[in-house]
Amino acid sequence: MNPTEEFYQLLNQAYAHFNAQLFNTSLPWCMLTLQRSSNTMGYFSAERWVDGKGIKAHEIALNPAYFARHRVIDVLQTLVHEQCHLWQHVYGEHKSRSGYHNREWANKMEEIGLIPSDTGEVGGRKTGQSMSDYPDSAGRFLSACLSLTKGEYQLKWIDTEPAWQPSSQPRDKEVSAVMAGQVLDETSAYLQTLWGQAPALLAMVPTAVAQEEINWAQPEKKRQSKSKYCCPRCSVNIWGKPGLNVQCGECGSRFEIVQTGGIE
Repeated sequence: MNPTEEFYQLLNQAYAHFNAQLFNTSLPWCMLTLQRSSNTMGYFSAERWVDGKGIKAHEIALNPAYFARHRVIDVLQTLVHEQCHLWQHVYGEHKSRSGYHNREWANKMEEIGLIPSDTGEVGGRKTGQSMSDYPDSAGRFLSACLSLTKGEYQLKWIDTEPAWQPSSQPRDKEVSAVMAGQVLDETSAYLQTLWGQAPALLAMVPTAVAQEEINWAQPEKKRQSKSKYCCPRCSVNIWGKPGLNVQCGECGSRFEIVQTGGIE
């Protein structure tokens, strides 16, 4: 068993599949990496890598710290979202500034079946700095997902220390609604298709066995290790470790502790 080979083979498989199905195999191969960047499921970085011959490669990074709290379909959406950034960098005529999602990018997303939305819901802004998306229930992205290993795609390795989120998956209620046969809005209409044809894509990324090994607890906040001191005559404030015996250089008064904890 080689976990590195097994995991990256699955990522490469998904990249190549969506490249063929959604981009007519026009995207160059890139460096797929796992990065635990804060507050993001993934990102694209142009020409981030270079080999010994000077050949450069773009990077698409996915954040494994979020996999455990999301569904398989969410991870695939993230990958294709970043592939659209790669497409725009290579072929776009109106490239975005770093981190921004402009109209050209948004149009490409809609063309391949992902609807941009800053809220992840119908009616959200389609351009901006921070952007989510949802699948078009009749779009090409959903069809490509269904044909990826016949809808049975699964990431077999999961980070056991996932990023903390208040809820494991905000659309769990929508999946329950599909199971109950209830009518959904446009944002979640694609769930009906998946529930009928590829329910594995609606499953959380970790299997039931893997979930037992994951630390779901909210991490403890770092202990604040410095205290605030104030000169009672000059009102000058300083920060330092607890228990300091400090005198004011202006008036000679001894600083008094006024707050314990506050900064690292």
